[in-house]
Amino acid sequence: MKISTSFLFFVIIQLLCRCTTPDQKPNIVFIFIDDMGWKDVGFMGATYYETPNIDKLANEGMIFTNAYANAANCAPTRACLLSGQYSPRHGLFTVAGSDRGKSEDRRIIPIKNTTEIALDKITIAEALKPAGYVSAAIGKWHIGHKPQAQGFDVGIDRGDLGYPYGHYNEDSVYLTDHLTDVAVDFIRENNPKETGKPFFLYLAHHAVHTPIQAKEEIMKKYENKEGIDCHNHATYAAMVESVDESVRDVNKALEELGLSENTLVVFFSDNGGHGTYTCQKPLRGGKGMYYEGGIREPMFAYWPGKIKAGSSNDVPVISTDFYPTFLELAGQAAPENYPLDGKSIVPLISGETSFDRESLFWHFPAYLEAYAGLKEESRDPIFRTRPVSVIRKGDWKLLLFYEEWMLDGGSDQITTNNAVELYNLSNDISETNNLSNKEVEKRDELLDDLLAWIEDTGAQVPTERNAEYVDSGL
Repeated sequence: MKISTSFLFFVIIQLLCRCTTPDQKPNIVFIFIDDMGWKDVGFMGATYYETPNIDKLANEGMIFTNAYANAANCAPTRACLLSGQYSPRHGLFTVAGSDRGKSEDRRIIPIKNTTEIALDKITIAEALKPAGYVSAAIGKWHIGHKPQAQGFDVGIDRGDLGYPYGHYNEDSVYLTDHLTDVAVDFIRENNPKETGKPFFLYLAHHAVHTPIQAKEEIMKKYENKEGIDCHNHATYAAMVESVDESVRDVNKALEELGLSENTLVVFFSDNGGHGTYTCQKPLRGGKGMYYEGGIREPMFAYWPGKIKAGSSNDVPVISTDFYPTFLELAGQAAPENYPLDGKSIVPLISGETSFDRESLFWHFPAYLEAYAGLKEESRDPIFRTRPVSVIRKGDWKLLLFYEEWMLDGGSDQITTNNAVELYNLSNDISETNNLSNKEVEKRDELLDDLLAWIEDTGAQVPTERNAEYVDSGL
């Protein structure tokens, strides 16, 4: 008897979802790290940083080698992930103002930023609620209104736990440890075997974001350990290890309650590592840059018995993909009349090796000033990035910089105005060889696609010259 491919795929989805009854819907644990770069964990090749617990789950699940954040800094990535939409749809492009740095250094007027996603945006938690999920947002929120106002049953962060800006409170309790304890308590208090309801846990650590503070007993170990290239900061390494301990403790709770086989665990970061303390070589750049080091993230998905142990996938995925993925696993339809920009990766975690999507996009019509590290890897020493939009299509990546595009002749002067950079990531992962004037046909193809996406999403593009700009000769 011949069985159709579509039927087989349907069977796989049903086995993954186990959603014949409410208590069989999978629990979802999303562990979200702040500022952890692509090369800051062992499963991505780090040897100075020690992450045995993270590596264990990664190696027993599926590692994604081409996983991307929706932005090169934290707030817009969080807004995209939780809303399921690219940044032009919600207007949260950066942290605080879009006019970072000195006005005299900015050639163009950036698009005004919003610091919160509107309440009419439907978050993952709101979309999962009709499927019976209990949801908790524990840790960094950073997108405005409280989590409880946007569908989460529980919302707990630094202020709720009595922490100042640093990672320690007045009782010298370490924030990463405390958030982990709160997360474990949520899991135990919402055990589906007792409540009959699946849960969605969004554990968003503040680590390894500045201030760089770590537990002294861990830090001492790294002070006596020889650094490796740009991985040599003992305090940062100790912060990474505390994140590893958190993953250990969360997974231990799942195992003790017998929930592992019906729980998807995803590990991800919001942007690249901070270049003052770490680097992502061979990737170019870090936090705040739209080169690979600023947006490519460490990611694994772990689900014993459902995701093949020791597997990996190099298909490009992005943080807006989590929303439709979680909905599909929950057996829940997407909200009506609400555009989602991601694509469910259920086929990938179930073993498929291809994905029906041509391109990924980024839009950052703002400025981010430079910091002490990695100045040599940005376009200039003043800004980590200037206003830019980006497309990745296959192995090709194009960056469109608006100062030159809008003020220096646009497409008419494309060969000389330095508005466009084009890289082939298959043989130039470090983005050192700009092929814009050599691969003209490919450049024009990606540029046309990017401009069409900008129009389709209604993305606001900076066009107005800044009268306060002073040419520094860069």
